[in-house]
Amino acid sequence: MHLSGQKPFLHEIGCDLHVHVLPGIDDGSPDLMESMQILEAHYEAGIRRVIATPHIRSDFFQNTRQTIYDAWALLHEQALQRWPDLRLTYAAEHFADDYLLQLIESDKLLPLFDRYVLIETSMRVEQPYFMEIVERLIEKNWKPVLAHPERYRPWHQKPDRYAQLREMQVIFQVNLLSLGGMYGAPEQRMAEQLIQKGWIGAVGTDLHRVSQFKYLRKAAQNPAYGRLCSVSLLNHQLLKHEARN
Repeated sequence: MHLSGQKPFLHEIGCDLHVHVLPGIDDGSPDLMESMQILEAHYEAGIRRVIATPHIRSDFFQNTRQTIYDAWALLHEQALQRWPDLRLTYAAEHFADDYLLQLIESDKLLPLFDRYVLIETSMRVEQPYFMEIVERLIEKNWKPVLAHPERYRPWHQKPDRYAQLREMQVIFQVNLLSLGGMYGAPEQRMAEQLIQKGWIGAVGTDLHRVSQFKYLRKAAQNPAYGRLCSVSLLNHQLLKHEARN
């Protein structure tokens, strides 16, 4: 709920381009009911554009274009009936592993839009070949969007890693859940620091359950969120791109 004349608290970002809302195919929403509840929470918060981004990871979530499409089609049919003005599409959060290299070489990635592709790496250990994968994406004319850079604790003591990726034109996508403190103080601090530096180029919720929505409300009260909403984001670029086409 929001007061009359007051915009819903996520209205400024306009689009959630990282959310695990598709039912039953990764560690996100387990079923259609939960998925609909997540979309309802988005709608009430002012979001009218959602890109579902299930994991593609060879060791845990062996999703394919077909498994993702099937889950999307099931949810999309119900969502369209409930919210005709809510646009739901699908992409993927690609884990940087050997399978991702195969997808790059076979040109079977699932981009957010245009050539923007969402990627992630290990949050526990630094993968020595991660930079090589990023370089290969760029060589193939993809535009890497790095999911939640603030969550990679091995990098917290290596600011040069962030700077190196920035120099390579990698777009950093911050999780609003991080700003809301869901993962802990180190992740929240790093998110705030990256925003303060002006290094964040995209925003996503990374929501897996509707119960996590309370952290998004906390994020919206963080002063860093206000700074984030005052800059041009990939979220806004997507909306402008779609308005023209």
